[in-house]
Amino acid sequence: MTGSNRAPAAPSGPATTGLAAARSRAIDLLRAPSPLLVVTDFDGTLAPISLDPEATAIEPLGRTAIRRLARLAAARPERLALVVLSGRLAADVAGRVRVGGVRYLGNHGLESGMLPRSRRAEALQVAADAAFRHWQAPTAAVADAVLAALGRPGWLFFEAKGPTVAFHFRQAPDPDVARVAVIEAIEAAERALGVEGLVQVEGRRVVELRPNGAGGKGAAMRRLIEHHRPGGVLVLGDDVSDAEAFAVVREARDRGTIAGLAVVVHGAGETAPAIRAAADLELASPREAARLLSSVAAGLEREAAGG
Repeated sequence: MTGSNRAPAAPSGPATTGLAAARSRAIDLLRAPSPLLVVTDFDGTLAPISLDPEATAIEPLGRTAIRRLARLAAARPERLALVVLSGRLAADVAGRVRVGGVRYLGNHGLESGMLPRSRRAEALQVAADAAFRHWQAPTAAVADAVLAALGRPGWLFFEAKGPTVAFHFRQAPDPDVARVAVIEAIEAAERALGVEGLVQVEGRRVVELRPNGAGGKGAAMRRLIEHHRPGGVLVLGDDVSDAEAFAVVREARDRGTIAGLAVVVHGAGETAPAIRAAADLELASPREAARLLSSVAAGLEREAAGG
């Protein structure tokens, strides 16, 4: 496309709200030099938040939008790179999105797999960061002690992810009380086992234990930008970990190295002010996020057709 090489700079903080503003700013990104890098979270962004994390399902319009973008990325890899970046394991999120032609980064970027087009999600070959493999045993020991201390309550969903572990308490009768109980049990387990070097990362009604230095979505975003050298970046998310990626994109934009847009997606009335402040724009739901991605796909399709 013709036009300026950079999308308009964004003001600090989420100054605008709504799909129309997001569409306008996202289409502006298409004027930036190729490639365009599109990175989206899954839970709360492509999929509505569910009380049961195992029951979380992608918004149907979101799958359609991802499929359109994946088709474009396969046809014109020099123009578009598409990534789903999730806290879930890569195989788990790939099995929920079920679209080939997408790079799936799991466990906040510690896992990576490219699912070829026309291949089933079960065919995803996942590479994990070997630097943190030795943390699997101590992390598992802490997790076992936490579960024992809490009595394995029905409201606690435990997610083992190799060197990391997540304790989801969304189903607790009183999530605030549950959060305190989980944190106290973690700290008691670490003291009793003499485990040092794990850090707590809190999200929306989840506490995750991660080895110090394991990075997160901010580090993953830096690696993606270094690898793809994009002219424009669109990133969507809804939680604290996504705010790390937002910050990386906005810092690069402020340096003038990319045109970037960070979009926060609201859900379940739990979006913290700090997450909103890290974004440029706000959307009300995963369905609106899907419509935004559909608009980007439509713009790229017009461009490919010479429109």
